[in-house]
Amino acid sequence: MFTFSRGRAAAGVVALGLVASLAACSSGDPLSSGESGAPDDVTALTIGSQGFAESDILAQIYGQVLAANGYDIDYAEGIGSRETFIPALQDGSIDLIPDYAGNLLYGADPDATATSLDDIVAALPAALEPLDLSALDPAEATDSDALVVTPEFAAANNLTTIGDLAPLSASITLGANTEFEARWRDGLASTYGFEGFQFKAIDDYGGPGTLSDLLANNIQVADIYTTTPSIKQNNLVVLEDDKNLFAAQNVVPVLNTAFVTDELTELLNSVSAELTTDDLLDLNEQSAGDDKPSAAQVAEGWLTEKGFLD
Repeated sequence: MFTFSRGRAAAGVVALGLVASLAACSSGDPLSSGESGAPDDVTALTIGSQGFAESDILAQIYGQVLAANGYDIDYAEGIGSRETFIPALQDGSIDLIPDYAGNLLYGADPDATATSLDDIVAALPAALEPLDLSALDPAEATDSDALVVTPEFAAANNLTTIGDLAPLSASITLGANTEFEARWRDGLASTYGFEGFQFKAIDDYGGPGTLSDLLANNIQVADIYTTTPSIKQNNLVVLEDDKNLFAAQNVVPVLNTAFVTDELTELLNSVSAELTTDDLLDLNEQSAGDDKPSAAQVAEGWLTEKGFLD
């Protein structure tokens, strides 16, 4: 099995053969309805989420827009990784789930090499067609690996892109999860000339420990996911990945192809067109606030602000 984790989601990437085999025996899955084939009603959908706050909010955003336009929407929260939700999409246990473009492609086609958003979007239809799945338009919003520095370090060293780190390599310690070093050190060297840096393993996926070390200058560069609220809260500088080393992880609705209609496509694409990375940062920050609003409340506020709900 071909797997990797994407931080908070800890979502495994599943090879096509495994997906097919899981779908074939999905009657043993607690999510499975035991039914397949074309739905009787394409306006009644169950929307899944992957088991972390951002995914719950995204499910509510897409679901509430559909509900406001006459669709009958149910939610299945906390489904987990692609080992579960791809077969669930195929067997009709769920009908739609928000995902991330790069990981979706690599899950459907483990041999895929595309990293830019344009190339990923171009590759997705052929990768998803054998699974009877479809992806709609991606949002601008992306939740991907990002190398970040403090504003003081960026200003002192004229840093705007990852490549700008290359001349400083010998004096830099980069903090990230343990697997980051094996996965990305060679790519940072070959793509950006950023090599020879010290590495500190901090296994919290860009969380409080990583942030604390960055602010204390114990590390000078951190891998923090682009929609983590601490980026905005601390005015951290996200270094531009202008050579697309990290795969684009733009939010994208993926659904059972049987539910794809012109109306649904237009509705959900209009939502994605408004959703930015800054929006996701704000939504995640609201979700983690002291009053702990529900995902439904957070989504409703954004949709109302954007004019999707009365």
